Amino acid sequence: MEKRKSFSGAGSRSRSRSGEDKKPFRKDSDGSFGGGHSGSGGGSGSGNRRIMRQARFSIPKGTEINYKNIAFLQKCLTERGKVFSRRMTNANATQQRQLAEAVKLARFLGLLPVGSSKRK
Repeated sequence: MEKRKSFSGAGSRSRSRSGEDKKPFRKDSDGSFGGGHSGSGGGSGSGNRRIMRQARFSIPKGTEINYKNIAFLQKCLTERGKVFSRRMTNANATQQRQLAEAVKLARFLGLLPVGSSKRK
């Protein structure tokens, strides 16, 4: 039988550091560990540092999303002509798909600009 060599990556180097190379964790001034957002976060040590954005506007319940409603479609677009995300418009998945189709059709018919005039 042939002996198999065990490969540990790059040569015979050990992956773990020696005890003297390790640095202790640094605490922030507020007593929490980690990167520089002091005071923000969802609790003590949660690690969730995401900032919740408020919805730009919400789609009213009775609103019909179609290509003819240009004023409504323009509210759903950025200055560059991009469709806002669901997080920003507070739309569900079905409404977001209808919105994308309505914007495409309105652009095709010339009711909405395809891009922005600011782009060079």
